[in-house]
Amino acid sequence: MGCEVARVNRVVASGRAIQYAGDALLKPRTSWPHPSNTVSMDRHLRRVRTQRLIFWGVALLLCSQLAWWISLQTRQTRSFEDARIDQLKASRAEAWQMDTKDILARLRAYPAIGMGPSIQGRVVVEAQEVDLPPIADRRRAIEARFPYVAVVPDPVADDDPLLFDQSAYITLRKEPLQILARERRQALWRVAAQGGFMALGVLLGLIYIYRKLNTEMELVLRQRNFIATVTHELKTPIAALQVWTDTIFTRQLTEERKARVRDLMEKDLARLTELVSNLLEAARAEAGSLELRLEALDLEPWLQGVCEAMDNRLGTGALGLKVELGKGIWVMADPKGLGTVVENLLSNAYKYAGEPRQTTITLDGDRDEVYLVVSDRGNGIFSKEMPRIFQPFYRVGDELTRQVPGSGLGLFLSKEIVLRHGGDIRVASQGKGLGSSFTICLPRLTR
Repeated sequence: MGCEVARVNRVVASGRAIQYAGDALLKPRTSWPHPSNTVSMDRHLRRVRTQRLIFWGVALLLCSQLAWWISLQTRQTRSFEDARIDQLKASRAEAWQMDTKDILARLRAYPAIGMGPSIQGRVVVEAQEVDLPPIADRRRAIEARFPYVAVVPDPVADDDPLLFDQSAYITLRKEPLQILARERRQALWRVAAQGGFMALGVLLGLIYIYRKLNTEMELVLRQRNFIATVTHELKTPIAALQVWTDTIFTRQLTEERKARVRDLMEKDLARLTELVSNLLEAARAEAGSLELRLEALDLEPWLQGVCEAMDNRLGTGALGLKVELGKGIWVMADPKGLGTVVENLLSNAYKYAGEPRQTTITLDGDRDEVYLVVSDRGNGIFSKEMPRIFQPFYRVGDELTRQVPGSGLGLFLSKEIVLRHGGDIRVASQGKGLGSSFTICLPRLTR
């Protein structure tokens, strides 16, 4: 009992103590992870690294097998074409053998060569003239039987055989060689195309698998970080409310102190309400059951009211708000849903910028579209993070070491709401520390 009284006395000793306790509870603080959570996260990261190493090992093996297959197909194609060329050269040799055999047969058909009389001790050989067939007849016979060869007076290749009587040469025709060369090129291109198609298919498959693997891993990490974030976001206002409740029921407070405690409790309740509302809306958005009640809305007065309410909520002048609104701009919109989008953007401009803040809201449009731009001079966004900031649970940095409160659902909900209005939301930033600009595009309503 004494410990409880001492704790309460420390909280309510003075109005300054109450204010200090409220500020300390509401101030964004670094969430230090539990040692067991850190060990679990380290194990998960090691498992992720191992899975990535296995993936790249399998990818390297597949690529090496594909390279081996392409090399094998190329070698086999070249060997096949070389064999066909050797076959043509063999037909050239067969043609020479056929012609030579015919000439030798004609020579054997003539009478034997006689020996003439001896003149001064010398033997005179009587030779008979052999009548060989004309070269034109021999050419027709050779080319009729071997269509891929030709009989020419001069050699074309260094290894073209010379006819038996040295009257002409046997060579390969250019047409079949050109056909073989063309078929060889086509075969090599076909192998290259097949290999390239297979390589492209394997590469695209590996990229798809890798991206899906990364997406799943990032989703798991974001969900785990989201749990840590929600736990922190829930515990902080709950702990503050518990302190203020104990203070109210255990001490006699002046009206001024009660008003201060009430104000701090309302802020904690608003923080809890916003978190629970975001969780419910995110669940509806992912389930496709987010309902909007569209009506004709004049954006200029409506947006002026939203900005004033948000400025009062965050502290008058805290946003450094500058409003530039065009008049007579109408859209079909759900005031509550679109208000959630604007409030989320202004809240981010407040949370992610240091003092003095400068926030600008511009409303303009053309004949078909309306452009609502929320710009700030805050921390800015790296270009590599822009495609992911509208994903659920995504926040820049590690949720376990964050400095800014939030659940990572605000921009996701904003995009879902804008898309259901038939519009789009975009982000632009010059880089870290140079601020950011969110542009909402909506179809314009003609009045």
